[in-house]
Amino acid sequence: MTAVAAVIIGLTAGLALALFSDRGTLGAYRYHVWRWEADTLFANATARLGIGPEPDAATGDEAVRNYFRLTTQLRGALDQTPPDTALVDALSSERALYENDVERFVEGLIDDAVTSVGLRRGLPLFGDIRLTWPPVDFELTTPPQLLVRSPRDRIERVGDTLLKPGLTLEDIQRIEKSEDDEKTVSLVVSIGGLAAYPAIVTADRTYDSLLDTASHEWVHHYVAFYPLGRQWGKGGDAETLNETTANIAGREIANLIRKAAPLVLDPAEDGRRPVTTATTPVTIDFSAEMRALRLEVDALLADGKVDAAEAAMDAKRQFFEDNGIFIRKLNQAYFAFYGTYADSPASSNPVGPKIERVWELTGDVGAFLRVMREVTSVSDLDAALATLEH
Repeated sequence: MTAVAAVIIGLTAGLALALFSDRGTLGAYRYHVWRWEADTLFANATARLGIGPEPDAATGDEAVRNYFRLTTQLRGALDQTPPDTALVDALSSERALYENDVERFVEGLIDDAVTSVGLRRGLPLFGDIRLTWPPVDFELTTPPQLLVRSPRDRIERVGDTLLKPGLTLEDIQRIEKSEDDEKTVSLVVSIGGLAAYPAIVTADRTYDSLLDTASHEWVHHYVAFYPLGRQWGKGGDAETLNETTANIAGREIANLIRKAAPLVLDPAEDGRRPVTTATTPVTIDFSAEMRALRLEVDALLADGKVDAAEAAMDAKRQFFEDNGIFIRKLNQAYFAFYGTYADSPASSNPVGPKIERVWELTGDVGAFLRVMREVTSVSDLDAALATLEH
């Protein structure tokens, strides 16, 4: 009931803000999470109560195979110039038939993995009744896009804005131009998921990527009830601690699923974009190149050489493009966003290796999350590591 009340309060507050707040220059482009909650309120409530049949293994297996085969075909159809709209509509309609079964099936797999590592909780006053909390719940759809801002003279997220999905390149460039000035640069990025409730997970991805993303978003839901999650939005290292924890725990929950319920899909039918003869093969080590660039940019900005740092990023962007990797814009906001995930090559934050070390010392998703959920700062993380090391 508390969770349902929170949703209702959120919807009411969101409606009030939408009606009375200044829309500003981004008003027409903003994405409002409260509207997502309103649109999915009934499905969300039934998921919390466990209403509706769960697909069995055979049904879930068939739904997954059909859904991701159609995803590959749909991505290929959309890549045509111009796309065959009749074919796109037909494939989209066909894929929609399997969407709910895929969601419920994967939610069940995540729930089983969470149960296996002892993360279920007892109900207040009914301790013998244990359940996964929050219940695993996500929707395959098109996530919003995110406007990220960073100062030019350092790499730091200084305010994000959720934007509607489906923006055109012209829209994106207009938004970024309106936000950029002598002190600030911006970037609109696509995100794979959003930890609203139910979580928003992009529909156009591979099966393996879905396992990772859906698990990642559930970890955000889980830690929201503990000190770590309650730090979100407070600045400093809060986002990095949360995102890196969710990355690692989500990855390992997905690995538990792959081990307990292996499902191997043909690479030509697993949801990835079809490979064509026109595709330029990638022959460089992207992670190593990006990591070296991040360290170079950090050093240049620390010396106050902003123009040199921006020139280095643009030169690397061109190098990537020459080697078959297209990145539209590589700037401080790019590193500010991707650097939040401290286990990624775009990050130079020492938090990443420390949290990876917590994983190495625990080696179990349940134990890992029981440590990390209590962490509220880097000093807390250092203390937890010291305890584990000894």
